Amino acid sequence: MCTQKKKKWLSNKITQIEEIHRRNETKKIFEGIRNFKQQITLPIICKDAEDNVISQTDLILARWKDYFCKILNTLKAIDIQNTVKVCTNNRSQIPLPSYNEIRSIINKLRLNKATDSDNMPPELLKHGGRTLKQKLYK
Repeated sequence: MCTQKKKKWLSNKITQIEEIHRRNETKKIFEGIRNFKQQITLPIICKDAEDNVISQTDLILARWKDYFCKILNTLKAIDIQNTVKVCTNNRSQIPLPSYNEIRSIINKLRLNKATDSDNMPPELLKHGGRTLKQKLYK
């Protein structure tokens, strides 16, 4: 009986989220999906480097650590000095944007979006006024 009620509740929630999607209410869609977050469960078993099955949690975690260290440390380092030289040589070929281009880009920003690496929400830029846009242009 509990399983049936849970399935019915889940079905109703999915139907509600689909209806919100049809109305194109992005913020409410993500709020509804956020309710479905489940706890991350660790794998119960895993194979080590020699294809032996291991089931102890500490050994599994150590295996994953070794695996990812091996993968992440095989990437070659990028030669930053050469990249900087190439970028500075091409600088004269790209024209600087005008103030009107900067202003129109800021005005086209969509609200309620995640911040970028600068952690500035689009609302701040969009509603910052002319002074902020001029400072950004400079």
